[in-house]
Amino acid sequence: MSPQGSAEKTTPAQAGVPQETAIVKAASAWTARLARTLKNCRLYDGGNPTVLRLREELTVSLMQLLDEHGPLTLRCTSSDVFHGETSLYPARSREDNLGMTFFRDGIRSVTFLPGVEPREIDALVDALLRVTSRTGDEADLVTLLWDAELAHLSTESVTTEMPMDGEDGDLAGCDEGLSLMPWPRTGPGAGVGAGAGAGAGAPQGDAAIEAGPSRSDDWIADEPLDQSAMALAELEALGPLELERLRGEYEAECATGLLQGALALICECLEAETAADERDELGRFLVRLLQEALMVGAWPEASRAALLLVGRKDGEDAIATLLSELCEPDAVTTSSAICAVDGQGARGVQDFLAFARELGPPAVEWLMGVLAESRQQRTRLPLACALAELSRDAPERLAPWLSDPRWYVVRNVVHILGRIGGLPVVGLLKSVAGHGDHRVRREVISALSHQELRDARDVLLGMLDGAETRTFCSALHQLSCARDAEVARVLLDRLLEDGFHERPTEERRAVYSTLARVAGDEVLPRLGAELYESRWFSADFEAHRLAVARCIARIGGAAAREVLQQGLGSRNRRVRSACECALAGAQSHE
Repeated sequence: MSPQGSAEKTTPAQAGVPQETAIVKAASAWTARLARTLKNCRLYDGGNPTVLRLREELTVSLMQLLDEHGPLTLRCTSSDVFHGETSLYPARSREDNLGMTFFRDGIRSVTFLPGVEPREIDALVDALLRVTSRTGDEADLVTLLWDAELAHLSTESVTTEMPMDGEDGDLAGCDEGLSLMPWPRTGPGAGVGAGAGAGAGAPQGDAAIEAGPSRSDDWIADEPLDQSAMALAELEALGPLELERLRGEYEAECATGLLQGALALICECLEAETAADERDELGRFLVRLLQEALMVGAWPEASRAALLLVGRKDGEDAIATLLSELCEPDAVTTSSAICAVDGQGARGVQDFLAFARELGPPAVEWLMGVLAESRQQRTRLPLACALAELSRDAPERLAPWLSDPRWYVVRNVVHILGRIGGLPVVGLLKSVAGHGDHRVRREVISALSHQELRDARDVLLGMLDGAETRTFCSALHQLSCARDAEVARVLLDRLLEDGFHERPTEERRAVYSTLARVAGDEVLPRLGAELYESRWFSADFEAHRLAVARCIARIGGAAAREVLQQGLGSRNRRVRSACECALAGAQSHE
């Protein structure tokens, strides 16, 4: 006979024996793994690698068991865990009694269904650890599993408020003949413990229950049925309206963000009469709310939390402490806030700036950190304007950032100082006028353009030495705003120096133009003498002679005209030509 034929004649009972044995072995192994996992979780922290590995193995083994054998039901007694009638994990000691953990809270069986998720197994383990901890937690296992909403785990339990039945199913502690439910009765002598009637054991005299309507747990037993029908009809009529109201409240609650709801709740708490220690705790909670709002970029909520803090006695100290923490180099909250504001549009940036203004000048240091780390120009530019407003009365708050190694940070600070203006700002700008990066030096010149020339003159003159052409010309442009004998003297010295003709053409033109605007008659003798010089034997000197003559003409006045008239009488043809061109140009402008 073939092996196939033998298999076909095997009875169902015989075929089921190996399968049942396999289920029992798998259930026993998994139950032991559950107990071992609980022991290790009590010994080590939740993040311990051993605990994490055991939890993962527990979940994987159960999922494999359910996939192979289907639903698994474990029956729990006070001293053992059973699968059917087979003992899986008998108690070895008081501490090693897995069955009692379920049994004492009223759970008689636990069923695991295929498709169970790792979250559900973790919730079961956490609940078991909680009810067996030594912290005195009064939570019961049934409630914890119910609150966890475990779709693939069901329990069969009895209430722990009624007499507990024994393992054999008998009612422990109850006399024979007594009913399990306190059904009410009417009439004389109807006691709470009455069975089929008033027996010899029924209480007599004062111990008897007074005649009249009796009451069950839910209703008055003697109440007419028509009143119940009327109440039911009323409930059915109000049901749709109440259901619609509840849906509206639920949707409104869901539409309200967590932070908004928390702030609304804490406002109500602050308005209520609370003890001093409770108000202190509310203040600490406000700080945590503010941090959470910063991390997610909820700027309106952050502004509201800041306002609530400022209104408290110790609110300013709490904000100062928080800002100090936010200014730490590796502050996670600050990094999250920068990412949030950079990822938002113009409206989000404006909300952030409104929040920054609520914090006031104490936030300048933190806001400068945000400005330094931001990667979006749409964030940096309005933030720089806000910083100028907050630092207007104390620009020295920005001084430490002028020594930052990042050139773009220094340039941003210079831009802010330029918006603030005033004599104290000029001193701060002078400290970076010689910065190694030309972009910072150009920003310094731009910032000085908003200052009074008499205050900025010395800084601009100092920037001429060693400046590249663009910076040199920009500084001279700022200096050419008004007549200034000191500026004229410095420029005349540069014009007459031996290496002047070697300067770039743009720089020489800037010197001629600026000298003509700032100089007066005091420079005419030296300029007139320069007309007659013949130090250069090239065409460059003739261009220089003509530029000097035009500079004299643009200075204007009788003394300047006299110098040019004298040049017309010179024996040097080149001097006469330069003076003629300069006078002709001056007449055309007149």
